[in-house]
Amino acid sequence: MIKVTSNISETTVKLGAWVAKVGGAGRKLLFSAAANAVAILVRSHLSRLGTWKHESANRLHAQPTGFLQKAARGTVFNASENGGEVIIPAPLGRAFHDVEIRPKSAAALTIPASAEAYGKRASVLAALGWKIFRPKGERYLMGAKKGEDPKILYWLTASVKQKQDRELLPSDDELKITAAAAMIAEIRRIAS
Repeated sequence: MIKVTSNISETTVKLGAWVAKVGGAGRKLLFSAAANAVAILVRSHLSRLGTWKHESANRLHAQPTGFLQKAARGTVFNASENGGEVIIPAPLGRAFHDVEIRPKSAAALTIPASAEAYGKRASVLAALGWKIFRPKGERYLMGAKKGEDPKILYWLTASVKQKQDRELLPSDDELKITAAAAMIAEIRRIAS
């Protein structure tokens, strides 16, 4: 979640002074304009990334899941007289820091090892007719459809560490400039 507040940028001191002078309704209007503009920027950024950022899918020769496009479509904003926020309905914490993923209710994470498994849980493949099994003592799940040879579908691991990827979201400067420009445009619109 990205939050936009009245302290948009150190370079917009005059804007900050103006925001401090207007009443609650005026601040909400300004924060709404800023948060809306930032939400549009984030949607555009995620949509653009979603057209080419498919390392895992490409490695497995799999169909991309559309994760970033779904995140873009679900991005919304809220505003009040105290600030604005942009809410992205996807776990994108690694835009800011490394992330370690651990299983919540299973003994291991299932990491796709084949195109058929990419973007699907093992239970989904089982529902599609795959016989899923774990060879004794191995750290992978295999599966086969009726009449086909078994193949490795998932690697099993206790956790996965994903490195920070700041490119997942617009830069801090882009966010600040977009928010400040939207507030200034709103002030000009009201003043004219």
